[in-house]
Amino acid sequence: MKMQNAQAVVIGQVVSTVLYNRGRGVVFAVHGEQNLASVESLSGCVSYGGNATFDIAFESGGISRGLPESILHGKQWSIFPEIKSGEETARIVKHAEFEERRKQQKEEEAARLYASECERLKTAPEYATLTQDKNGAVQVTSNIRKELKAKFPGVKFSVRKRSYDSVSVNWVGGPTEEEVKAVTDKYKDSYFDGMQDMSVSCASPFNRIYGGVGYVFTDRDYSDEMKQKALDIIAKKYGGSLEGEEITLARFKNGELHRVGRDCFWHSQGLQGEINRTLAEIK
Repeated sequence: MKMQNAQAVVIGQVVSTVLYNRGRGVVFAVHGEQNLASVESLSGCVSYGGNATFDIAFESGGISRGLPESILHGKQWSIFPEIKSGEETARIVKHAEFEERRKQQKEEEAARLYASECERLKTAPEYATLTQDKNGAVQVTSNIRKELKAKFPGVKFSVRKRSYDSVSVNWVGGPTEEEVKAVTDKYKDSYFDGMQDMSVSCASPFNRIYGGVGYVFTDRDYSDEMKQKALDIIAKKYGGSLEGEEITLARFKNGELHRVGRDCFWHSQGLQGEINRTLAEIK
């Protein structure tokens, strides 16, 4: 399908795009001879043809160089009749170039600090026993195991590789889940972005030296003694509100207390959920 009502673009022409949050910009250079007659779109989506390319400076900062004619006339761009003066165009270009330099300097400084922190971590005394400069879940599993053993002596942890990108940590009693996560969370080197429906890297200098995976699962289990302790706490705290209900270890272990006391708690899991919440806080 040929492009309809397309006009030749001139220097100073205001355009905009929905891509990368760039918004409005101004064309400040045209390279080559425009050939609007050859610009077409396929199914109204993919554009092709044209000879020229365009340099565009954005009001928000940043520059797009060498944008093909077919893309500028495509669905993701808008071309407005407004034409900026030479002075105003030069001002926008100057601002965009300044923002480009500032962004580059910021990225260079971040890279310098990242490299510096990597070097510091290599000789950090608190991590002297950990394995360095390897990759994947095998290294993470080994290092988490070492850290937990040193931080929580006497507690038996099961630290296992679940896949190439995930590790699971299980234990009974001992430290709370939040205390263990204070150790394990730094081994996560990515997160899932629901808006983009993709995994996004957030690898830190620590991950570069001591390893990282996308997922570290923690699961704290409880002995019968701890469960009974939680039941005793609940009975003392809510006993008057739960008269007539038999709050026993057997009923809790069988999952029979979900429907008990729903009016007493903010969540919908009833007494079962409140006991689980209490267990999570017991050390």
